[in-house]
Amino acid sequence: MAYSTALSQGISILLYIHGIAEEHCNNFLSTKVISEQLNIPVPTTVKVIRNLNNARLTIAKEGAKGGILLARPLAEITLLDVFLAVEPGKALFKIHTDVTLQGKEVDEVKQKIADSLQAAEIAMQNRLKETYLIDLMG
Repeated sequence: MAYSTALSQGISILLYIHGIAEEHCNNFLSTKVISEQLNIPVPTTVKVIRNLNNARLTIAKEGAKGGILLARPLAEITLLDVFLAVEPGKALFKIHTDVTLQGKEVDEVKQKIADSLQAAEIAMQNRLKETYLIDLMG
């Protein structure tokens, strides 16, 4: 199973907001501008930003001077924070459990598979937790 492109889009959105905020003194950015500049369809941009807002990585303000800002500095946001925001509640691996075979060995093998995949997911999360978005800046 592969994840959607939402993780890379979320990272790009946060980095873009950071870059523009540094240049223009923290003005709120419109979703439309973000969408156009990053070449992400508006509906997708809205969905990703909604997830970033729900995770309190961005702040949204409505109205004529509204838009999106970072809720905290890039030095405080990890790749895991973004991952959990844009892929909420999704397990990395789906396990096939509809096996017609029965028996102790089958159950043991299924458990070993589940344990191995869970260990891989934990390793991935630990790796994402080590990288802050500021580390991605040149």
